[in-house]
Amino acid sequence: MLPKIFYSIFYTFWILTTKCFVSCKIRQKTYEKYYSVVMDHISEQVGWDSMQHLEIKYDFSTEISTKIKDVICKESRVVLPKKFEAIIHILNYTYTDVIHTFIDHISAIAKRCQEYYDFNQGDNFLSCTVSLQSVVENSKTMFEQLYNVMNYLSNIDLKTLASAKKTFSIPIVDEIYTFVEFATLKIQQNTQIFIDLNDPKTKEDAYEVILDVNRFIKGIDNESYQKIKEKNSLIVYNRKSKCLLEENLKDYNARQNKNIELSYYLCEWLNMYYNEISTNFYKNLGFEQVLESKKEGIFKPPIYSYENICQKQIIEQLNAITKESGWKSLKHINIIFNGQVISVDRIFRHPTDRINFHCKIQHVLRLIKCIYTEILFKYCKYVICLLNFCETVYVKNNDVAYINFVRQIFDAVNQTTKMFDIMYKTLVSLHNLRGEYYHDHINSNLISLCTLITNLLEEIKSGNCLMAVLDTKSDNNNMKVTQLDATTCVRKFFEFLKYNKLKSSLNKTHEKHCRLRNLPLDIDIPESIYTDKFSSACNKLIVFSENVIKVYFEELGLNKFN
Repeated sequence: MLPKIFYSIFYTFWILTTKCFVSCKIRQKTYEKYYSVVMDHISEQVGWDSMQHLEIKYDFSTEISTKIKDVICKESRVVLPKKFEAIIHILNYTYTDVIHTFIDHISAIAKRCQEYYDFNQGDNFLSCTVSLQSVVENSKTMFEQLYNVMNYLSNIDLKTLASAKKTFSIPIVDEIYTFVEFATLKIQQNTQIFIDLNDPKTKEDAYEVILDVNRFIKGIDNESYQKIKEKNSLIVYNRKSKCLLEENLKDYNARQNKNIELSYYLCEWLNMYYNEISTNFYKNLGFEQVLESKKEGIFKPPIYSYENICQKQIIEQLNAITKESGWKSLKHINIIFNGQVISVDRIFRHPTDRINFHCKIQHVLRLIKCIYTEILFKYCKYVICLLNFCETVYVKNNDVAYINFVRQIFDAVNQTTKMFDIMYKTLVSLHNLRGEYYHDHINSNLISLCTLITNLLEEIKSGNCLMAVLDTKSDNNNMKVTQLDATTCVRKFFEFLKYNKLKSSLNKTHEKHCRLRNLPLDIDIPESIYTDKFSSACNKLIVFSENVIKVYFEELGLNKFN
């Protein structure tokens, strides 16, 4: 048995690491060179001057804080990954302030509109809600720009730039996207509030605008944004902090001739604020040129080198599978990558391109690895349950029933080998698209999973689970021999499934890297199995394997990679 296991592990490792099979490669130096060009460009931009009130303690060994521009400039001795980490810290801190300012102001405007509604001031109420609707819609461009910056930073694989480091700063991508979605929704609703006080529907539509804003604000966990600042505790704010809403309210109240209504005043201020943020924290930081440059030669992302196919074709394939129906059922699943919790929805939120390709292909592989690991564990647990039931029958000395049940289990097990063949080939295909990557646990986990699958297939096809050894005869002597053979097969297979050491080592990291909750396709362990329904329980294993191929292979379009 040991030689077989050793051969299996060696063979899997060879397939996943040898240059003969790893058909693509990206050099770390090439990856680093691209981001060095980007960093040099960003560091030279004037926008960082407006952030000199923010300093960063980039070195944990000292309490000394440094101006952000001094950290990220070309002359700085700070290594490239730490420069990007400093930018992530600073922008997390700064963009969180933008979010707070937005929430403060639309809350104040909604409150003002509510007062007009409560006191039945129809004209003011309708005018206020029109302004509120408009100012939320107008925030879309600003939040999209901030989101694009954070999304870009989240697609930098800092492990490749600094393989020795274990944890990294996490850009607030999804937090900002929440505001992009809200503004987009308001635009799509395209609410038209007609100034007709005699129409009850007008008042209902207008009031719904207030309710929408209040529901959105209530759904935003303001404490989470405070936690973002706590996580970015390396930032030192060297000025006296002030609340912009309070400043604006003071300014408004100080006006001797208030010929402008408060909600309109706040909306006008917000619209100017959007332009200011877009200018100072997007364009003037250099991200507009990096993300929207038409001259690709200036900021040319690294290219993966394949032997028989170009990266452009792989990108087209990845974009093709995102249109498959199966991914929608996986939207609630999250994976962990470089400390980031990444949902399937986020993985496929944008098309694959040369900028995000490096991380995107890893996300897809990690997601499929997580799902296939879960399937393998559930499969083993279910088969163990069936084998345990057989042992119960055996204790009752019912040899005929025992042999019949064992035959049914192994018949079902043999019919599930296609599922594991497909899982193995899919993992190897995705690995080959990603190429060599040794910067976290995914590679070793992948080897462990492929080894488990190989061992399982080897065990099933070894002869221990073949029907020939369970062929019953009519006479008692042969019946006894068959029963002993069946018992040997059951116990060997049981021990194999339950005590495989590689499985337990993979299990330790599976929960850490994969947040799988309520997979769309599952196989529940029955609380009890009845003799007359044992065939149905075995058949359930076959149906499960067929559905796995359909749901987690064909409907995801992964057959296009094989």
